[in-house]
Amino acid sequence: MNNINIKSSVEFLPDKRSQWVLYSKDDCSIWIAGDNIQNKYNILTKNITTKKNINKEYIKQLIKDMDDHFGIIVIYQNWSFAAVDCARTFPLFWKKTKNKIVISPQAKCIADKYESPIDKNQLLAFQMSGYCIDEGTLWKGIKNLNPGYFIFIKNIEDYSLGKHFLYQPWSIINQPYYKYKEQLKVEIKKILKNLINKANGKTIVVPLSAGLDSRLVASGLKDLNYNKVKCFSYGLKNNYESNASKIIAKKLGYNWTFVEINQSKAKKYYLSKEYKNFISNKVDGCAATSIQGLYAIDELIKDKYISKEDIIVNGNSGDFITGGHVPKILDASINSQDINLLCNEIIEAHYAKHYVLWDSLLSDKNKNIIKTQLLLQIKKNMYNINKNFMPQGIAEFLEYENRQAKFVNNAQRIYEAYDLKWYLPLWDKSFMEFWSNVPLKFKNNQKLYKDALNELNMGDVWGKKYDFKYFISPRWVRIIRFIFKAFFVFLGKNKWHKFEKKYLEYWTDNICGESIFSYRDITKNKNGARHYVSWYTIIAENMNINSNWQNIKIDKAV
Repeated sequence: MNNINIKSSVEFLPDKRSQWVLYSKDDCSIWIAGDNIQNKYNILTKNITTKKNINKEYIKQLIKDMDDHFGIIVIYQNWSFAAVDCARTFPLFWKKTKNKIVISPQAKCIADKYESPIDKNQLLAFQMSGYCIDEGTLWKGIKNLNPGYFIFIKNIEDYSLGKHFLYQPWSIINQPYYKYKEQLKVEIKKILKNLINKANGKTIVVPLSAGLDSRLVASGLKDLNYNKVKCFSYGLKNNYESNASKIIAKKLGYNWTFVEINQSKAKKYYLSKEYKNFISNKVDGCAATSIQGLYAIDELIKDKYISKEDIIVNGNSGDFITGGHVPKILDASINSQDINLLCNEIIEAHYAKHYVLWDSLLSDKNKNIIKTQLLLQIKKNMYNINKNFMPQGIAEFLEYENRQAKFVNNAQRIYEAYDLKWYLPLWDKSFMEFWSNVPLKFKNNQKLYKDALNELNMGDVWGKKYDFKYFISPRWVRIIRFIFKAFFVFLGKNKWHKFEKKYLEYWTDNICGESIFSYRDITKNKNGARHYVSWYTIIAENMNINSNWQNIKIDKAV
């Protein structure tokens, strides 16, 4: 893919990924990534080449009708635009320079070419959570297109952002529970049929876990008689997730395989060329690189269990959108008209859950910096407050625009690194629109979701028989853990949890994520890491800006 631009005030800087396809037609350059690329190109050219007066509202309506995963950049001499889908599955970043507006799939590509100072507040957010806040990146002046956003550009001085999709989980619709449940069943069937249409007879590969979301995908395909399905699981030997996965796949009649991960295999992989290429090429300057499933995909490709013609379909982000992450401590009785009090309560709960990757960063000063940025993001987006306003929806919105659309969706870069096609049916626009209107009382503990799935009982893998009980692996750690936990009865839960995180999680993490460093280095560190993602923020920071706040030497690890 070449950096070909017509004479325009817009420049597109491609990254090292192969996801973006370039089309050139007359005086127009079009880059597209995602589903149904040829169809999108046809729609775009049909609508923009026959229309004389193109404006922001016209572009908004054009993009609004697209219900797939996509990223789009269109560059004309007189106008241009860039857009991401409702879940930001193909990220885009932009910066206004002296003479042009620069757009790229990676903020780092822009920072490498156009000097930009570090944004210290966003860097702090990145260190504490693994991602930046709102439209921020690690560099001042380089901005992220949030999910459902587009930028329309007339020239260097005349440009504006717009939304083609609104996710407002605070604006609910009141109707009886049974109506929601029946509607949800219809929505589930809808996204599954849409997935089958997209797959078009190709093999769908499901990373199957013990949870609800990947099981929905696997069992739903069976229910609709789509049998070209394979499943896999990975992690520590005899882990809880994989044991459950094997049972479900067997019941559904699917091929299933397991990729074992242990400290020895993980350490060897972290020294490999494949890992180094991935970790160095996938940094984007906005969120840490996810490695969940990376080792497994590498092994499955080598073993030819997965081919380049297959389609990977995981359950992201069903647990979030169906209510699994709704804060339970918020006081819903707070007067919704007292916006400052309300926002403070919500931000406190959100901060306590998501900005705690390092104990040593949990100061009042840092908290105020993070809360100020979150408050600005809320006030920019919180409108349409009516009598049905649900304050907890604000916390959902913050997680949607920040953690989910950035860090969680970055996991799709793993499949792209191996030229694998992927779909995210639980991020379909219609599914998101349905859940954004569901009241909190039906989302709590995922009640509506679980009830609908159990009643549908697709593939006969639902109900109490398939409620799998969690256990820690490996077995020897369970024994040691039991002994130490008995001792900590006298010292309190807080001290026990700190001890467990520091000394035992290295061995119990299912993907051995901390094995990138030695056990000695992990336990000697005094900054209080929460889990393996904490360490990947260090690696990502170093990859992006060539240093990290703990001055850890990364070259030995990557």
